[in-house]
Amino acid sequence: MTYIKQNKWKVFTAVIIIGAVFFAFKTTEKQNGESPEIRHRKLLSTIGHLLETEHYSPRKIDDDFSKDVFKEYLKALDPEKNIFLQSDINALRVYETKLDDEIHGEPILFEPASSVIYEKRLVEARKIFEKVVQSPFDFNIDDSVLLDVDVKLAPANENDRYTYWYQILKYKALDRFVNLTEEREKNKTKEKFVIKADSTLEREARASVKKEYLKRFERLEKTFDKEKRFELFLNTITGLMDPHTDYMAPVEKRSFTEQMSGTFYGIGAQLTQDDNGIKIASIQPGGAAWKSGQLVMNDVIVKVAQGAEEPVDVTGYETTDAVKLIRGNLGTEVRLTIRKPDGSYKIVALKREKIVLDEGFARSAIIQKGADKYGYILLPDFYADFEREDGARCARDVAREIEKLKAEKVKGIAIDVRYNGGGSLYEVVQMAGLFIDQGPMVQIARDHL
Repeated sequence: MTYIKQNKWKVFTAVIIIGAVFFAFKTTEKQNGESPEIRHRKLLSTIGHLLETEHYSPRKIDDDFSKDVFKEYLKALDPEKNIFLQSDINALRVYETKLDDEIHGEPILFEPASSVIYEKRLVEARKIFEKVVQSPFDFNIDDSVLLDVDVKLAPANENDRYTYWYQILKYKALDRFVNLTEEREKNKTKEKFVIKADSTLEREARASVKKEYLKRFERLEKTFDKEKRFELFLNTITGLMDPHTDYMAPVEKRSFTEQMSGTFYGIGAQLTQDDNGIKIASIQPGGAAWKSGQLVMNDVIVKVAQGAEEPVDVTGYETTDAVKLIRGNLGTEVRLTIRKPDGSYKIVALKREKIVLDEGFARSAIIQKGADKYGYILLPDFYADFEREDGARCARDVAREIEKLKAEKVKGIAIDVRYNGGGSLYEVVQMAGLFIDQGPMVQIARDHL
């Protein structure tokens, strides 16, 4: 299933929208020999139709909307304006007023064309970066760089692009160099503190910048593939309809459901990340990883495969990206290629099992103040498991905690939602009903154009 989610559920007020509009439709992924191009076309037109007919307050998808999509997608692809040349943008302008037609079912041409250019320019940008960071920066020479990307223009040519890369890398290295020199000044009188020369600090600062950008390039090359760029294109469209509307691909929808329900199917291990890669930080007793006896702390996950499928090299991945590959459906197999602390490699096959993250569920405590007792309920999320009838529901859990506190004869109850990220509108309404006898809780209005 692929979903359009009406909300990012960042704040409580946003909860209302997510409950009001939540669309789902099937995709024909790799079915009947269907090409990605045909699948993308069907997906785009379906999303366009839903936005125009079902959105709370739809914008008209016309040439003006098309121009906005054109502008915002290129900005999303190249947020720092150091990838595309101005000539690339000019060449793509042939599609500037045609994206509404693509949304309405015409062949998709703009996103694939921009994607081809992006791939080429990204390779070139990495080569520029690698060349620049090879040589020391001279911080005694005055230089300047424009950091405001809203004011900055795309590089006019390759020389302009090289100059910008040089300036931004020098600026970032200088920032780290200043921090290192301040640390040297602060600690120079301390015993055993090694006072390093400016040239050494410059080299360390430049190495730090190099490490940061290498990781950034590796992630773009590994995870920001054609499918992810198309998802970004779809989210540009939904985001222009309003900033609280998102497109969710199947894996993202699964991750969202897991977060909402506090339940997922995995191997029972927590991951962390350092310079060596994605590592096992801890193993949950009784989980699939623990029962296998083949995984230990500090094992590095090198590759992840779904059963017998071709493994995905997760070198350069962020932990969250790797987790999405490791989690899946109950009882399915995931194969991990592990690098052991001694340098040896091992393939470990595990069956995914149910895991419940109950630390995100409602819980209560009693606060004693003199002779009086008060109830305290912590509610981290307005969670709800919509896929399992007996799954966790915050309204039901809060009601249970309230009964416990009433049995203790508390004088009052405080519900702590200070860091609550939002969640299910239905659960919020049910929960409010615990305290309000009657009257409207939520009102949904719709404009008829």
